[in-house]
This record gives sequence, C-alpha cells and structure tokens, in this order.
Amino acid sequence: MLNFTYGLTEPKLFSADTLVGKALNSWALHGVAIIQSGQPYSIIDYSGAVGSIFYSTFNGITNPIVPLNYAAGCTRKNALTGANGAFYNPTTQAGAALKASCFTLPLIPVGTMGVPNGDPFETNFTTGQRNIFRQSWQRRADASLTKDLPIHDQFILHYSFDMYNITNTTSFDIPQNNVNQNQAFNNVPTGVGPGGVAQAAPTNNCQTNPYGANDGFFNCPAGLGITKHAIGSARQVQMSLHLDF
Repeated sequence: MLNFTYGLTEPKLFSADTLVGKALNSWALHGVAIIQSGQPYSIIDYSGAVGSIFYSTFNGITNPIVPLNYAAGCTRKNALTGANGAFYNPTTQAGAALKASCFTLPLIPVGTMGVPNGDPFETNFTTGQRNIFRQSWQRRADASLTKDLPIHDQFILHYSFDMYNITNTTSFDIPQNNVNQNQAFNNVPTGVGPGGVAQAAPTNNCQTNPYGANDGFFNCPAGLGITKHAIGSARQVQMSLHLDF
C-alpha cells in the first residue's frame, strides 16, 4: 500500500491577497494505491461426499475439504488453469479457474474404520489443503484533489474532487468453491444399484470425463472456479464543497 500527498501550500505561488493567489494557491493532491494478493480459498462439499462416515449429508459444522488427486499427479499449481474464472464459457467449460479433474474423494477402504463389506462409498476427511488456492491479485488506486480558501480569517472554504478506483480495475471475489459430489444427497450409501446389481467401488473417472457422472452415486466436482462476484466498486467520481468555521 502506498499513501501520498503533494501540496502546494508553501511557498505560496502568488500573493494570497490577489485574485490569482486565491484561485491557484493551496491546492493539494492526496491518494492511496493498493496492490495485494487475492483472497485464499478451499474446495468444499456439504453434500455428504466428504466425511460421510461421520456426518452423512448433515455436516453443518465443518468445512469438508475436497482433496487434490495426488495419485493423478495433481498439485496446487497444476490444478489451476491460469484463468480467474470471470469469463467462464458454460458451453465449452473454458475459462474456469480450476480443473475439476484434479479433485477426488477420500474414500475409505472396505473393512477399515468400521466400513462393512458392500459399502465402498464411505469417505473420511482429508488433512491439510485448506486455503491453498488464491484468487488473482487485487489492485486499486484512489486520489483526491483539494483546495482550501480562507475567508476573513474566520472561515475556510474546502473544495474536494475525489476519484475512487481511478483505473476502473476489477478485483474479483473467490470463484465458486462449493460443489455437490453427492448430487442426490443420498444419506445411506449402498453398494447395490438398480435391479439389485452390485455396484463397483467408485473410481475417480473425472480424469477422463471431468464434467460427467462418477459411477452414478458420486459426481465429478463440476462448476469449479467460476467467478460470479467482484470486490469493491467500479470507478466513482464526486465533488464536495463545505465551509469550516
């Protein structure tokens, strides 16, 4: 953050008793410029796809993190597309900030942690990975041009011309980070599919089908990284005049 003030108060350019001096003396320029990193965020899922062994679909306490698929070679860096998500194309899925194929489910192997045979759908919480992503940088500059005009030693007329977000630069809020991988919010996962046919253990086929279903019970974390909101306002200009006495 940079604060600056440039004043023409001293020395006086012209005599304060002249009309030119009253018009041209005592101007000042004030401003602030801010450059900072974007807000951090995680990918979360309240639908019961993460941590289902503890809460099923009723997790209103924690922020269940959808983990990166390290087994597929995904990392914090290569899970990002390089886009900020503000120009997402719903037809081609281009422009999203994150790759849906880089996220998986923390499945619990059958026979461990009390998971019975025939139930390959239970999940645990992941460790770490909270706030590992950041939105793009935020930039903003504001400035004010001011002048004080003394009147008879008792009054001061103060004029101000203010401009906020001078460059009209947009700072983006975090992209969409809440997904529903258990899209039907099924409270009781089961290994038996339609017609009584046993379902295979779910696999993360989001690698090959990043926007499709994941075995009928879990869904790929589609819709990630779509920015829908901005932080702050567009450029604003105002003037003010007030009398101090």
